[in-house]
Amino acid sequence: MSTVQGKLNGKVVLITGAGSGMGYATTKLFVEEGAKVVAVDYSEEAIKQWDNTENVIALVGDVTELEDIDRMVGEAEQQFGRLDCVCNIAGINDLSYPLDATDDERWDRVMDIDLKAPFRICRKAVPVMIKSGGGSIVNIGSYASERGNHGPSYTAAKAGLTGLTKSIAVGYGKEGIRCNIINPGGTNTNIHKNSGGAYHPAGQALSKIVASFPVNSYGQPEDIAKACLFLCSDDAKQINGAVLAVDGGMACC
Repeated sequence: MSTVQGKLNGKVVLITGAGSGMGYATTKLFVEEGAKVVAVDYSEEAIKQWDNTENVIALVGDVTELEDIDRMVGEAEQQFGRLDCVCNIAGINDLSYPLDATDDERWDRVMDIDLKAPFRICRKAVPVMIKSGGGSIVNIGSYASERGNHGPSYTAAKAGLTGLTKSIAVGYGKEGIRCNIINPGGTNTNIHKNSGGAYHPAGQALSKIVASFPVNSYGQPEDIAKACLFLCSDDAKQINGAVLAVDGGMACC
């Protein structure tokens, strides 16, 4: 699958959520562009599709567990000797549960996966990346963080992730580490299945709003993968702390 001279030739990348959707598409594209990838997913069934793939280490891992985070970053350093890029793609949404229907359990689960996990992964990865000479971190946010048209837990987590991204960008820019965030719009993934059930009726109202937008806002996982590739490549060497909308114009509406 690898190319002789790709945009990520020789780079070592950690990708979470690599078993499906955006994570799968990003892993596939990065390997085609010459990267060596530590591909992580919580689903053993999903991640095993990367077994025996050249330049891919497939790991079953839970991004909410410190032990698993230590293992995924450790594998990159032990097997490939370095870590150049991190793509925090694993995530869930809150199924559009409004404030008065959001219990502590839902709030905590969304925060743990969508905000605390990227924080912990970055905290573990940054020292290794510094030793490797710097690199790129890409977080996956959401257009909802700027529009407020999702449930409070998802909106708050993704807004917090933007803040985390900018803090890392400033804090480690002189160490050669860039950190950016992609805000997808509606994208054809199975996030609703991973999020634990059916959408709240409030989600139906959101769907009607999105359907009324005067733009072609619905995208594919490959659209996000290409944006991740750009931000992890040397083409984006002067881009740090940016919020990149990949939503077909949805955030303009």
